[in-house]
Amino acid sequence: MQAPEKLFENIFNDVRITSPRLANFTSDCINRLTAANATNEYDLFIAQLTPLLDTFSNELGELATTQAQQKGKTLTVNEQVKAFKNTMSNKEGVIADAVGGRKTAGYLEFYPKGVTEYSNATKTQMPVLVKRVRMATTANADKLSPTLTALLQGFEASWLSQRGEQQKIKGTISDNRTDRSDARTALELALLKLIHSLATKFPGDVEQCMALFNFNLLEGVTRSKKKIVSSGVGNADGKKS
Repeated sequence: MQAPEKLFENIFNDVRITSPRLANFTSDCINRLTAANATNEYDLFIAQLTPLLDTFSNELGELATTQAQQKGKTLTVNEQVKAFKNTMSNKEGVIADAVGGRKTAGYLEFYPKGVTEYSNATKTQMPVLVKRVRMATTANADKLSPTLTALLQGFEASWLSQRGEQQKIKGTISDNRTDRSDARTALELALLKLIHSLATKFPGDVEQCMALFNFNLLEGVTRSKKKIVSSGVGNADGKKS
């Protein structure tokens, strides 16, 4: 016998049910209710589910857009790190010549640990490195060309700007996920109420109730087929296999 408490659980609160699948399941459910609503008996259910699905779908769209923006910002930050590392490696000889050689104090201001410190730099190290380069450039500006001075001094401001924008977007994604979770919970509970309401309307009539749901939409195709064959659970048409 199935554990009685399972009858009262939120069956949609499952990490294996992805948000897009839940949205598709709900949309299909609304369509089925609408098709079977010749006598307007499902008006209330349709009216309850539709705005919840709209809110949930909108937040999924907003999350996808924000994730795309984050990806773009990440590419920009990565490109900036690469440009900084390449510049400090490629211009090492130019800087050395300008400040009087690799054994001078001016050179050590730029390269206290050698050029490999820049070629192996990580994002975590970037704030320290770009600040050092700006300070070293300012201290040796009279020895460097105006073009090189502007290039080297610009790395810190550019890094802080790009990194700051990326962090803002990450914060937005976190907020969206919290909002989306609230919207998903509301939708899950509405679907759960619908299932129990239909079970009350058609007590014991599995075929009638299953005709209004396609639970296969909540799972991967392979897993769904395996489950149907092994357990005899209703298929997409609401009938037992």
